[in-house]
Amino acid sequence: MSENALIKRLRAGLEAFNETGTLPSVPTAPDFELHQASSIVDTAGVFRGEDAFRSTLDELEESFEDLTFEGERFFQAAGGEILVLVHVKGRGRASGLEIDNHIAWVWTFRDDLAVRLVVYEEPEVALRAVGLSS
Repeated sequence: MSENALIKRLRAGLEAFNETGTLPSVPTAPDFELHQASSIVDTAGVFRGEDAFRSTLDELEESFEDLTFEGERFFQAAGGEILVLVHVKGRGRASGLEIDNHIAWVWTFRDDLAVRLVVYEEPEVALRAVGLSS
């Protein structure tokens, strides 16, 4: 699948999630890994397999409501990774405090299947990790 097709698929998945709450349809490899930033409340760690998205989202939804993830910019790195700068909004369930953060996702694909997603709290760190500059 071409760069543009992968980016279109990721963009469409984010839009669908924000409109319906339905998880994005991103085909994953059996060995898929989602690496969540250690500073993101209640979801730090590595999630594996086809249920990785659901497990991460379930943990996020325990702490936050009205979550949205807006893909602001999409890049393809020289190594083939897709970097997405994401604007996250929501509200803490217990505190009621609004969250309004900018994070980054770095996707790695193999044969049109996602094999890895690394979530970075700091977009600049993600840009450097894939050899791009801000």
